Amino acid sequence: MKNHCSKCEGCLNKNQSNGYKLEWKLYIISILFFLIALFVQNNIIKIILNGIVIALSGYEVILGGIKSIFHLDFEENTLMTIAVIAAFWIGEFPEAVLVLLLFRLGEFLEETTIRKSQKNIEEIVGMKVNMANLVEGEEIKPTKVENIKIGDIILVKPGEKVPLDGKVITGASSVDTSAITGESKPVTIKEGEKIFSGSINLSGALKILVEKDLKHSMVSQILDLVQEATDNKGKKEKFITRFSKIYTPIILCLAIFFSIIASITGWLEVKEAIYRSLLFLVASCPCSLVISVPLAFFAGIGSISKKGMLIKGTKHIECLAKADTIAFDKTGTLTTGKMEVEEVKCSQGYTKEEVLSYMASLEILSNHPIGAAVISEAGKNVEIKLVEKYKEIAGYGLYGKINDKEVLFGNKKLLKKYKIEETDTLEDENIYLVVDKIILGSIRLKEEILESNKASMEQLEKIGIRKKIMLTGDNNKQAEKVSKEYNIDIVYSSLLPVQKQEIIRKIKEEKNKVIFIGDGINDAPVLAEADFGISMGAGTEIANITSDAILMNNQLSTIPKAICEARKTMRIVSFNIAFSIVAKAVVLLLGAFGLAPMWLAVLADTGVSAVTVANAIRIIRK
Repeated sequence: MKNHCSKCEGCLNKNQSNGYKLEWKLYIISILFFLIALFVQNNIIKIILNGIVIALSGYEVILGGIKSIFHLDFEENTLMTIAVIAAFWIGEFPEAVLVLLLFRLGEFLEETTIRKSQKNIEEIVGMKVNMANLVEGEEIKPTKVENIKIGDIILVKPGEKVPLDGKVITGASSVDTSAITGESKPVTIKEGEKIFSGSINLSGALKILVEKDLKHSMVSQILDLVQEATDNKGKKEKFITRFSKIYTPIILCLAIFFSIIASITGWLEVKEAIYRSLLFLVASCPCSLVISVPLAFFAGIGSISKKGMLIKGTKHIECLAKADTIAFDKTGTLTTGKMEVEEVKCSQGYTKEEVLSYMASLEILSNHPIGAAVISEAGKNVEIKLVEKYKEIAGYGLYGKINDKEVLFGNKKLLKKYKIEETDTLEDENIYLVVDKIILGSIRLKEEILESNKASMEQLEKIGIRKKIMLTGDNNKQAEKVSKEYNIDIVYSSLLPVQKQEIIRKIKEEKNKVIFIGDGINDAPVLAEADFGISMGAGTEIANITSDAILMNNQLSTIPKAICEARKTMRIVSFNIAFSIVAKAVVLLLGAFGLAPMWLAVLADTGVSAVTVANAIRIIRK
């Protein structure tokens, strides 16, 4: 595909819109000529008027159908062309024109529907930004986004879209993230926080340190997912596509065979045999299936994306709709991955402030998540002391000298290493402060729970998810704590990635349809193993690649909504298939005995198409 400038694309869209309007005008004029022809008695004038109708409203269908016949490509235009020409030939002018007019009306309705459903995709494509404000010293240079590198600093002014993923290093602002997360309320972004491309800066100017290039930024990933979603067809959609290619030539052969046999045997006159064959062709046209089924899936993907989840193809909607079991990773999924202090204990007459002062003085030099929790608990009023001979002992804790006192802050293993007495009676999950061989206090940590996700578990139960499972590499005590918060049914702890994968495989062997939600590198194999894998939008790139869907807003409340939308989509698809087949079968049966006029056959085609298309777009409208 050639690259167009935005002006050229605008002209192209305008030309397409003008062409669409012109076709509508020609169609309305055609109807007027058709109505006049109904009241004209002279056959020659009647033929001319009906010929004008066909030329104005159906020239594309006829030309396309004739080309298809020569190429032996038997699709809906082919059937309509044969029906119109044959009806005209046997003198059934009103029937010939009515077939064409109703068929074109169905095409207009379908095109209008598809235009509406494609609006979501156009909005997503509009998220992409071509230029960025590159900061170089005191200068600001407009630069193409593809030329911005990781580590560069860009300026995003109020009202502008964020071009690349990064971290805010200067400024604070209210940001509209609805295009990324589906969240309608603006969020506040300040220094040190991550910001995604595609977001809109609403107020203050922001300087952003670029952390991902254009190829790996959020907008590019979303656009790739949109393309992937249109390419990945589900079983039903693939079946309908294959079905139409086989079904149409078979129907054409049956119609010709019926006409010949009925004429030879004398069961019907030649004209009546041809007429019933035409009725058979028109009523059998599979366009209601070919159009409405893919459209319903497309609408389902669009509807779910508005709620904050991007699905990578229609085949995954089928899996999501059938899910009855859901498994979660813990850290980063059920919890934020951040630690917070649950309890501070003091001994030897020391106050909480004094104990936290020692702890914070050591932890301020560490990058470990425990340090952030301790410093947050200590607050600004606690004195930070000078630490000498500081060292971090991996898997144990911290060591340093403060005011010539030997200070330890770590787990039981650290205390044993330095031969502190009475360590056997201490609790495993606490972290201890020791000054000159004396235990002065301890803290107990807990993982930060996402309170907004608790209600989601109740919703999952209400919509029929039978089991909620946690799979984590963390110890059992931590896992049990989190599981109680979320009312998880089954907990598997201290797992390696391979063990997680084996558990998911075993659950599937028990005839369960499993959703798995995770965010880390170690979750990638499990995401691939599950019937439907969901990665958190803020998770690792490999998790996002191997998953079937990405939860852009990181809110578990999106999952029950997405399941409901997937189930609704599948109900609509099933109804459209059943309704199309039954309606056509009834008309064909009546037509075989001469009880169905041509207009009823047209309704079995175009009318059924209109009903099934309208049914499909109910998803978008909601």
